[in-house]
Amino acid sequence: MKDGRGHIRNLLEYNGWANDQLYAKVSELPPVEVTKERKTVLKSIFVSLNHLLSVDMIWLAHMQERSHGISELRGTIHTELGDLWQSRQRMDSEMLEYFESLEIEELEEIVNYELIGGNTGSLSRANCFFHLVTHGSYHRGWIADMFGQAGSVPPIIDLPVYERFIRENNLTPMS
Repeated sequence: MKDGRGHIRNLLEYNGWANDQLYAKVSELPPVEVTKERKTVLKSIFVSLNHLLSVDMIWLAHMQERSHGISELRGTIHTELGDLWQSRQRMDSEMLEYFESLEIEELEEIVNYELIGGNTGSLSRANCFFHLVTHGSYHRGWIADMFGQAGSVPPIIDLPVYERFIRENNLTPMS
């Protein structure tokens, strides 16, 4: 893994798998539990899932140096879980395709950004990808807590479980 590309690819693939596992478990919950308002910053499992998609859309736009058109971090892009799931799958694919299109020099380029709240900063594209994966893990943890509040068991989606999944399914091993 001389240039770090393999590591970032592994993390993006893991992130997509974790999203798959999460949505599979969310779809097993009674719909009222998915939308039930809870004592959490993002209100519900459903709003949290929308938030994760919104943030990925925002950061992909930052990396591509284009407008994202999103003005609300706690809003809902989709009102139906099925539509949200389809957009999530497209975003995970689009993120990986975008990553694959980049040369190592482009991963090292600095991306200037402005957050919805007005804060500005800059990160390399590589660190933007790292941010997206860690942000996803962070909020999937919040969602796991909401599963507990709903009396359900969340998906087990940590990295060793993913590694076992790819090994048992004869997929490309993590590098």
